[in-house]
Amino acid sequence: MIIAPFATAEDGIARETAMFQAGKPAMLLWQAEDQALVLPAALARRAAMKAHLHDTRAAGRQVVTRGSGGGIVPQGPCTLNIAIVLPCGPNFTVEDGYALICGTLAEALTRFDIDAQTGACPGSFCDGAWNVLVKGCKLAGTAQRVRTTQDGRVALLHAAILLRLPDPGHWAELCLIHQAAFPSEPLLRPDAHTTITTLMSGAPLQQKSFPGALIRAAEDRLSVLIPREEKAA
Repeated sequence: MIIAPFATAEDGIARETAMFQAGKPAMLLWQAEDQALVLPAALARRAAMKAHLHDTRAAGRQVVTRGSGGGIVPQGPCTLNIAIVLPCGPNFTVEDGYALICGTLAEALTRFDIDAQTGACPGSFCDGAWNVLVKGCKLAGTAQRVRTTQDGRVALLHAAILLRLPDPGHWAELCLIHQAAFPSEPLLRPDAHTTITTLMSGAPLQQKSFPGALIRAAEDRLSVLIPREEKAA
């Protein structure tokens, strides 16, 4: 199976973390069965957020923290994740990392005649300069972490891709937590986003083949940086 299934987003993030700690070239495509909201651990520790997160958990919603920064991301059947671990040299910059993960997704989309760009998209969740956009709407958010080991630097590159919009209840919780965390930012809007289902509507075979295209695009880019025989699945 191309997509690794996890019961929870916490399990998927734990696998990413284990790959990152191992420090070897690796790639993982994964999806969680249960819905969750994922946010930076530093954000969850804010006193103003604790009551909101308590209420969210009390309502039966999973809340999971991650090590990277940014905003709040919906996880579950609506989201496909790709994580790449890459040993990198001293000249590998933050921009290089984002260019690699965004370029991987853009290349995969070109195989379905879909053009993608990068940039901010006000009204989208976890907004930032390195969103992957299609026709000005956010399809994916990206994040990265870099650590230094005795053998050199290692990068973890991640993209969360919307297969479809979260269901109404999940979306409502996302909006509430986003507003509590970032009161000065624009309210989230569904129409600021696009999805794989929308972009490939009427072509179910394309939707099913998208994960394979994403992996091939990642392998193509990584082969330039890492000898093929050194890659780990």
